[in-house]
Amino acid sequence: MQGYIPWDYRITIDLFLGGLGIGVFLLSIILSFYNKEQYEKIIRQTAYLAPILVGGGLLFLISELGRPERFITTMYRFNPHSVTSWGGVIQGIFVLLSLIHAFIIFKKNTKNPFFKPVQIAGAIFAIGVGIYHGLLLTSLDRPLWNGGVVTLLFLVSSLLGGTAIVIILKSFYFSVAVPKDVRSQVTLSNEGFGKNFNFTYPLFFLSGLQIILVMIWQVTMYRSGQTNIEAFKAMMDDYSFLWWGIAIVVGLIIPFIGGIYQLAKNHKEEMANGLALTLSIFILVGSAVLKHILLQAGQISIPFFL
Repeated sequence: MQGYIPWDYRITIDLFLGGLGIGVFLLSIILSFYNKEQYEKIIRQTAYLAPILVGGGLLFLISELGRPERFITTMYRFNPHSVTSWGGVIQGIFVLLSLIHAFIIFKKNTKNPFFKPVQIAGAIFAIGVGIYHGLLLTSLDRPLWNGGVVTLLFLVSSLLGGTAIVIILKSFYFSVAVPKDVRSQVTLSNEGFGKNFNFTYPLFFLSGLQIILVMIWQVTMYRSGQTNIEAFKAMMDDYSFLWWGIAIVVGLIIPFIGGIYQLAKNHKEEMANGLALTLSIFILVGSAVLKHILLQAGQISIPFFL
């Protein structure tokens, strides 16, 4: 299938990294409210990582535009009717809030009265960035991007990817940086307190929700007219293996089954580090492929003859 693709892989990287950034930020906030002392190291790591990921994605976006001033002008020439203008403002505010959040944690000044408001405001703008990623596509009126399901697909994919990053950080630190005898002591000391955050639950819930959203989106494509059907068929012609094999099976179904297995085995315990790391890598790969396919296939011009 031939078609002109105006956005290249750098936009995919922007959406992917930006999604991971908001995902780790939101999970960091949840852990902070849940048990700040126990997850202090993860909270610190994710606080530093969030602005790096989102800022790194913006650098790829600016490089794709070719003219950095085009991005800067969206900040001071605000157009209330433009999704891009809103996105520039929302992302800019989120990066600023995430940097302030990281600085306060770096200074170990979490008792600062401004810390909680910064966390809450950052969480609100993080969700706003996640919604913006999908709305940017739906605002362009392309067949594959029509409807609100695409917005939810991108948002949930970002949250799931952020969860995977946090699981990787936690699993790697616990298995590499902590001696084996200390690990067993930590496990015993945490039993019975009900304050452990079981990362299996968000992995299971978000991967299952994303599978449902993918099914709804595909059904919507086939119920939205011939143009949408042809667009979906064109996507399958070019990306069928990557879509079903990597984005869906590897990135969603296998992690979902892994979550079911662990919860059925023992819903009070987390997955073994090896399994958690493997499934998290699968999720990241699947998320990147899903966003790449939706972005690239959605731009293909579909010749439609009556």
